[in-house]
Amino acid sequence: MTIKTVLLHAASETLDPDRSAGAYALGLAGAFEAHLEALVLELDVITPKGAYGHHIAAEERSRIRSRNEEVGVAAEALRMAAQKQGVKACVITDRSHVHSTPEIATDHARLADIAVAGVCDEGLLSERMVAEALIFQSGRPVIIIPVKNETGFRAERIVIAWDFSKVAARALSDALPLLRRASEVTLVSFGDDKDFASSLSPEDVIAALRRRDVEATFRQMERGNRDIGEAINAVTAECRADLLVMGGFGHSRFRDFVLGGATRTILTEPRLPTLISH
Repeated sequence: MTIKTVLLHAASETLDPDRSAGAYALGLAGAFEAHLEALVLELDVITPKGAYGHHIAAEERSRIRSRNEEVGVAAEALRMAAQKQGVKACVITDRSHVHSTPEIATDHARLADIAVAGVCDEGLLSERMVAEALIFQSGRPVIIIPVKNETGFRAERIVIAWDFSKVAARALSDALPLLRRASEVTLVSFGDDKDFASSLSPEDVIAALRRRDVEATFRQMERGNRDIGEAINAVTAECRADLLVMGGFGHSRFRDFVLGGATRTILTEPRLPTLISH
């Protein structure tokens, strides 16, 4: 198992090859000598007039047209950065107006090994909405990147949120190519958060990882009065982690996402790059 294709979704307003999701995806693709497919999509210039007054609708369409003019500039900057770093990349800007941006992103992600997405909720396009669609609809692991992430791709120290659940197992498996490259892997469980209905012990998990060429340690923690997401963030800070790996709890229906507590906290304001599988 390795990474051969990386899918990046980023809004033109936030795309920067030197920081955040753009820099991370370029670094990830370069580290694995993988192909990078980047979606920097235009938005639909058609605005339903019934939702606004005619004047407001016209202003909205003007904003979208201006935003779409910036897409080409952002895409070219990413192409140039990929060429400079020796990364084979394809940048897609055109979109079919029959499909929404989240639908297009999830379709492309299904053919990739891993996706990288920003979570900025400002501007004309919510990156977070697209990231949620990728997590719950693509069937692929997604690494979400904080808006102000400046470090690019790093995965020397990895923390895994482990609760013996099927989504945690899926995340563990999806992260194996990254775990094999890490120098320090820590599995963390919070004993006061939920009852673990498993016949397995932490030693069983560590042994299974060792058979897959991953050396790891296990830490049993107490959440106390903290939100589970904040407790996880505290552990990653203590471990000086470069990457958090976790299962994504939640489901979607008509894009109304119902998220688990940790998933909601991490998606709203991730403290570090986080691989989420569902």
